[in-house]
Amino acid sequence: MKNSLKHQLLKRTLIPLIIMTIILVAVSISGLYKANSDQVKEELIRDADLAMYVFDTVYTGEYWAEDADGDGELEMYKGEQRINGEATLIDDLASKLNIEITIFYKDVRLLTTLKDADGNRAIGTNASVIVKNDVLETGNSKFYSNVMVYDAKSYAYYEPIRDDEGNVNGMIAVSRSQESVRQKMLWYSLPVLATCIITAFIIGYVMVYFNRMLANRISKMGVYMKTLANGVFDEEMPRDITAKDDEIKSLANDGKRMARAIKTLVEYDPLTALYNRRFADRKLEDVRVKAVEMGIKYCICIADIDFFKKVNDTYGHEMGDHVLKEVAKKLKEGMVGKGSAARWGGEEFLLIFEQRELDIARRELSMIMDQVRTIWVPDSDRQITMSFGLTALEPGESVDSVLQRADANLYEAKETGRNQIICK
Repeated sequence: MKNSLKHQLLKRTLIPLIIMTIILVAVSISGLYKANSDQVKEELIRDADLAMYVFDTVYTGEYWAEDADGDGELEMYKGEQRINGEATLIDDLASKLNIEITIFYKDVRLLTTLKDADGNRAIGTNASVIVKNDVLETGNSKFYSNVMVYDAKSYAYYEPIRDDEGNVNGMIAVSRSQESVRQKMLWYSLPVLATCIITAFIIGYVMVYFNRMLANRISKMGVYMKTLANGVFDEEMPRDITAKDDEIKSLANDGKRMARAIKTLVEYDPLTALYNRRFADRKLEDVRVKAVEMGIKYCICIADIDFFKKVNDTYGHEMGDHVLKEVAKKLKEGMVGKGSAARWGGEEFLLIFEQRELDIARRELSMIMDQVRTIWVPDSDRQITMSFGLTALEPGESVDSVLQRADANLYEAKETGRNQIICK
């Protein structure tokens, strides 16, 4: 009977379950997409800096252009060497980084990897008015998460090129199509989607089977799962749900494991198993509030592996990953009972010392640094060392301010010899 209690309970339990699952999937995938967008931005900024470095290393002098032949086409130079007659370097660099690279003189593309359907390069085409106003006119770098780059929706980062006098005379642009990023995100999203669907199916099955006797417990579990769907992964599970050792208890535990799995995806770095930058940003804001409201003392440190690029270049990226894992292990062990450690990006790490004066944090950091020095690249004579920029968080100080000071200390440590702690 459609109006029987069984069917009524079925509708009243399954409909909220479906909605809850949709919300959970939406929140989880939305978080992954946001994290991925931030990662793409960081990668494009890094790639733009790398491209600038490569061109500055291979060619010397300033960028300039002229129409020497009088044929209406500009020839682009860097110093005395023409660079837009041969595209091998820029093509190789773009291929290795899996991006598109363009160098503008003013707002005109004179060197680019962008091509149309016939294989013709976009030489001589102009940047959009928006990019021109945002970058050339202001002299500031700009990241776009949804911009048309030569008729393709893309993520793009534009960085101004300056001459020796500091005037902006062009731009370097790096971009990656949204389609390629979307395909990558699909593979990241499938495990989350599959976990949510499988768990929801199990929940629904148990609810249907026990709906008459266990309606109250199922209702409470639905409330708990909605809490997880809203991103509150540390919420305590109601005792009524686990009061009996039956399928409902098992189902609730599955939901908790799913929450841990999603929390791991969102908050932890997959390579080092440390907290990721997304979590660290939230932690820093929490630290700032506690420093003001509760008077808790905190010290912030940004650390960087010395000569890490040489490790990658000499021994390969697999060895580089091994070094990152070993360093992360030492940092995590060293911060037990002292605070938390997170991977800040690349070979940089963030350490947060809780309830520590600056001199105590420095002594503890020295012991961590000594432990890092025990790491050697396997089968080599290369020792791994790190540079540290340590500072204290002042009550009322912004997160950006303390990070800038820690970063400045790290920069000084790197510039004055590395393998040391600069504490100010």
